Amino acid sequence: MKSRFRQLFESSPDPMVIVNRAGQVRQANAGAESLFGYRRGEMRGQDVGRLFPGQPVAFGEEVTGEEVTGEGGTGRRLDLVASRRDFSQFPAEVYVVPIASREGTVTVMCVKDITEAQRAQFVLELGLGTLESADRDQQALLGHLIRAQEEERGRIAADIHDDTIQMLAAANLRLQQLRHRLSDPDELRILGKLQETLTLSLSRLRQLIFDLRPPSLQRGSLDAALHALLEQLRTENGIAYHLDDTASARTPGTGTVLMYRIIQEALANVRDHASATTVRVQFTDVDGGCLVRIVDDGVGYNPAEVENRPGHLGLTLMRERAQVAGGWCRIESAPGDGTTVEFWVPLGGSPEAGRGRAA
Repeated sequence: MKSRFRQLFESSPDPMVIVNRAGQVRQANAGAESLFGYRRGEMRGQDVGRLFPGQPVAFGEEVTGEEVTGEGGTGRRLDLVASRRDFSQFPAEVYVVPIASREGTVTVMCVKDITEAQRAQFVLELGLGTLESADRDQQALLGHLIRAQEEERGRIAADIHDDTIQMLAAANLRLQQLRHRLSDPDELRILGKLQETLTLSLSRLRQLIFDLRPPSLQRGSLDAALHALLEQLRTENGIAYHLDDTASARTPGTGTVLMYRIIQEALANVRDHASATTVRVQFTDVDGGCLVRIVDDGVGYNPAEVENRPGHLGLTLMRERAQVAGGWCRIESAPGDGTTVEFWVPLGGSPEAGRGRAA
């Protein structure tokens, strides 16, 4: 496994195992060993059938089960009965994703003990229509991926702060010490340019940390994080902004993060593509939720020509994030007529009430 994948695999709070095509466990993280009752490293090399006895499961490209799709790719969801080391059993929801490795295709299995939900809820869900079930599974998977993405943003920001920035700051300090020992004008000029480059790199890395993990957002304040984002757009890009907020409340928890990421992506598009002079952000109470509109006076574009091109994943992510929050997102634009991004997220309950406005 590559080092980054290994780090994510080991640090994941979800029990996970990696299985080769022969059905043998290649790797198990701490969560999986705790769930199944094994000591560290004891699961490696075992037949996965010992974990799910009497239930044939194909591996590699032949994985079977209900298909689920999200930002991380396509996999399968299986409902199995799992067995612990002491032979006690429990119902398990297993997400199975085949991935390519140097040894060929292997299978990552994410295992969840659904004993608490148990059979009453399980039978009820089986009784629902296929389409409704697929929608719910997709929402659950997307929600899990969004949370994992935010956790990864935080880890990357911490790594940059604790490692790269500290090293660059130390290098900058040594350059300042070296400056006092030099007298040749050419050497001092070269040293000055090098120091400018280091200072610029430090500034950009600190901005990257802010983008990955805005301090105000970490404290749950969407308003403060948004003001900082808009002020940066004004000072660095000369784009004036108007913020109209008549909404009485915000979505709690994950909803706040999703709203911020949608607005952040929309403003990044304004900065990078719109050639706009002004952007307006509006918050309004609508049908038990919050309606947000981001409107710019830029050059606009033809959505049919742009959104399917490679490199425009951000437009899809805005819609998927709104759906994860139980809402919707739509984008209107035309050449020479600016762009409007509009999304609605509920403050609680079903998103059905607001869907009519997405048409």
